[in-house]
Amino acid sequence: MSSTKQIKHLKNREIDYEKWDNCIQQAENRNIYAKSWYLDIVAPNWEALIFGDYEFVMPLVVGKKLGIKYLFQPVFAQQLGMFPPAKVEIQKEFARIIYNKFRFVQIQLNSRNIPEAFDSFKITEKENLVLPLLHPYSVLSSQFSKHTKRNISKARKGRIQVVKGLNAREFTSLKKQCVKDGVDSKSFVTLERIISRAQMHGSGIILAAYSSTNNVCSAAFFLRSGNRAVYLNAFSTEEGKKIRAMYAIVDEFIKEFAGTGLLLDFEGSSIKGVARFYKGFGSAIETYYHLYLNQLPFPLNLFKKNKL
Repeated sequence: MSSTKQIKHLKNREIDYEKWDNCIQQAENRNIYAKSWYLDIVAPNWEALIFGDYEFVMPLVVGKKLGIKYLFQPVFAQQLGMFPPAKVEIQKEFARIIYNKFRFVQIQLNSRNIPEAFDSFKITEKENLVLPLLHPYSVLSSQFSKHTKRNISKARKGRIQVVKGLNAREFTSLKKQCVKDGVDSKSFVTLERIISRAQMHGSGIILAAYSSTNNVCSAAFFLRSGNRAVYLNAFSTEEGKKIRAMYAIVDEFIKEFAGTGLLLDFEGSSIKGVARFYKGFGSAIETYYHLYLNQLPFPLNLFKKNKL
């Protein structure tokens, strides 16, 4: 039997969640974005390609406009793709099915997927930044850049206190006050649901920095899954930015989990200033892949995803 015949395209209601989560949990390249509960929040009614009896899986986030189905990357899910890593021949079959089923594709594979298997698509390498917390804090902090050390010192001199305690509603409410125009209100609803679910099950950590006047000036939400903790979302007030409070928050997280083997996943950024912030803690590059395909008829092929 060919690989293609072993791959099924299932609608959400047809997916066996228990088998799905077991496959993701056992995968070497597992990540939180591919867990069923997480997909249910960021992409309700997600679909999937399943090889055999859930030996290899790939979530599909499907949109439809003007009668045309397309694939897109949901908010708060940096990378999806195939789980676990498969031979190039199997990945090519997954790629072929996607190419034949969808006229427009704009998604991101994970770092263990093979870009050569998706050579029918336009592939762009993207940089994630990760920091293995393998060593004691004294060793990890010695790898911080001079810029980072200076800003941690500035934050500490500002007499801030970094503590746990904010809940999902408090976090999103404070973030709304810091964010300027351009953010979809639905994103805040999604973020609040993620934080609530994670905190309920003990996998979500919010560290908040309080200023000398006892006001929250910065906070960051870390989402743990297995040996990985994703720096998923954060905010700073003008005061927090001025006193470099976020440096103290990340420093505190590293200090708490130093030597545990946890991998701190910063998610990377194409914004130079943000990337510099992440790299300043000694993080290393982990490459993942952006796929793009536009088979739309003229003039629709001139449109970008956000105009579909």
